[in-house]
Amino acid sequence: MHRKSSAAIDQEIEILQAQVAVLKRREDDFVRILEDMARLRESVKAESVALESRITELERQKIPINWLPSELLIQIFISFAEDDDSDSDTSVVLAYSPYPVIISHVCQKWRKLALATSMLWSRISYSCRKWFASPVCAFMNRSGSSLLDLTYSPPPYNNDDRNAAEEEKLTFQGFLETVNPQLFRVRSITFACIFATTMELMVQALVDNLHELRSLRSLDLSFASLGPSFAHTQLLAWDLLGGQSLSDRRSVLTHLRLEQLPLRVISPSLLRSVRTLELSYPLRRSHRTLRYILPMSHMHRFLSFTPELQNLVLIEVAPLRDLVLLEHGEGQTQGQSTAVSPIELPKLRSLTWKLAYTRDVYSFMSFFCLPALERWDILIANSPTKRSDSVTLRGNHWHEPDSFIEADPLGGALSMNALKELYVSCHDGDSLISSLRQFLFPTLEQLEFAHSGKCPPNCDHKHPLPRLDYIFRDPRLPYLTHFTLSHLDVFPGHGKLMLSFMPKLLSLTLISCTGVDNMLQALAEAYGHAMDAERNDHDVRRCGVRVCPKLQEISLWGCPDFEFKNLFAVVFARARPAGAILLQAQKHIPTADALSAVLGRKIRPLKKPRGTTAQGNPSSPAKSHPQSPSGASSTVIPIEEALRPNRIACVHVDDCPQITEDEALSLEEFGTVVVYR
Repeated sequence: MHRKSSAAIDQEIEILQAQVAVLKRREDDFVRILEDMARLRESVKAESVALESRITELERQKIPINWLPSELLIQIFISFAEDDDSDSDTSVVLAYSPYPVIISHVCQKWRKLALATSMLWSRISYSCRKWFASPVCAFMNRSGSSLLDLTYSPPPYNNDDRNAAEEEKLTFQGFLETVNPQLFRVRSITFACIFATTMELMVQALVDNLHELRSLRSLDLSFASLGPSFAHTQLLAWDLLGGQSLSDRRSVLTHLRLEQLPLRVISPSLLRSVRTLELSYPLRRSHRTLRYILPMSHMHRFLSFTPELQNLVLIEVAPLRDLVLLEHGEGQTQGQSTAVSPIELPKLRSLTWKLAYTRDVYSFMSFFCLPALERWDILIANSPTKRSDSVTLRGNHWHEPDSFIEADPLGGALSMNALKELYVSCHDGDSLISSLRQFLFPTLEQLEFAHSGKCPPNCDHKHPLPRLDYIFRDPRLPYLTHFTLSHLDVFPGHGKLMLSFMPKLLSLTLISCTGVDNMLQALAEAYGHAMDAERNDHDVRRCGVRVCPKLQEISLWGCPDFEFKNLFAVVFARARPAGAILLQAQKHIPTADALSAVLGRKIRPLKKPRGTTAQGNPSSPAKSHPQSPSGASSTVIPIEEALRPNRIACVHVDDCPQITEDEALSLEEFGTVVVYR
């Protein structure tokens, strides 16, 4: 075998090394090309992503909600999260409020806004039987430093669940331990439970941490079950002792709502700044021995600690009357009763009382002095026909044979001197009379009577409205400007008599009422007759009106029994002050003779009073409003106003099928604005 020489081998090695070098250079070129292509690919990919993002942004701009600025979106998110009227099933299944979470899962922009908005997560609610700390902790962390609104309302338990009370208590303990470090940030507490043991834990927590709740402005404590049992709790004992002794401290609480909770377990130091108070004590139908009955003495003492109270809402509040008035001494009860004086609520402006018993109205109101009350909304309920025992009797039920309270039903009268608005709903006219007969309303400006019962659409049952002088002790309403009747029947003659007590009435609203024709005829009745001085002949036409000369607006909603001719007569009678034409045309005729011609009877001048001066002028200036002998303003209409009634400026006709649109619009020729639906 021929062997290569060393020189030949070295030469061949050099050739191969040269080829390897060439291949490496080519490999480096390929690597460089691949790197350039990768960079080009990344550049193309980034440019594609940017273009797609731009396309997405342009597509997003087509949706109107994305036109809104972020600040406005945040306000919308907060309003949505605060809405409790949603019917979504998730609000029942989840333990927390799902609305902030829903908002944060819509899109990337909304999620960034939601997580950056601490107020969106400041409402911490829990509604689950079992305790899970993770959702509550997540909300607290995302709420930042915002004030917190706490809501605890577990779902209802089955009646056969023996461990329900203990389970509810343990769940609330877990909730309380979690939020306890942040109590200084709590702005409102809404707490509802089923068992009294859980409520006892809540009340004790309020007492122990009252110094930490320096930002608390709203407190709502209620039982979700009717007639809870207070067995195995100290709530009734605390109520008898007047609550637990606490040091006097400044409170910022302005809104307080209590439902079925003993009043005196709440510290008086929390009440001094309360402006809105809502109390709800439904009638118990159970026969449990340890149930709570609201005494009048507790109510009287409780309200004495609320000097800043402005709005009071009472729902089915009918306290057991265990007090008598010191100044009247009118109530007598079995056993020893405490005599007290009426307490003054100097800043109370609005009172809403739902489901008040007829004879409880005066009995309850007589224990309070309300010098600033301007609005009173009351729903009168019929007294229960059956009562289980005399212990549960409430109020001044003088007409009931089983009542242990006896009093004269008209033993006194309360004058609501500052009241401007009165809204009354009742089931029948008798309850209306029994409730308001002992009140005086000398400065009333707005009045509404409504039937509160439920009737089918085509019901023929009548709900008669009693005469106004039966409802009020003094039916004169000299300052009344707005009057509304709803779902009531006005008997013939009652309408005219009622309107005659309202000389300054500006607006009359009748909703689904019968007997409207009688009221329209009274409004169109002429005051007298006069010759038309604008015509050459001696035609005599009716002039002036007898009731409500200042009326400007009539609203008729769902009133099926009146005729258009009567509505036309009202507008026509007040369209032109024809009664004054004779007075203007016959200036040379004495006023008494002119009025005699208008009224059709002889008008004799009054004799001069003894207190006149030599020139015939009174020694003292006359008052701006006619006064009655008792000092109250008179409802007698001056002749000048009766002969110069105001024009009907607006007529609303809604759901009155007997009136066609053409007939209604024909009233516009008298300068009246007509709204027809």
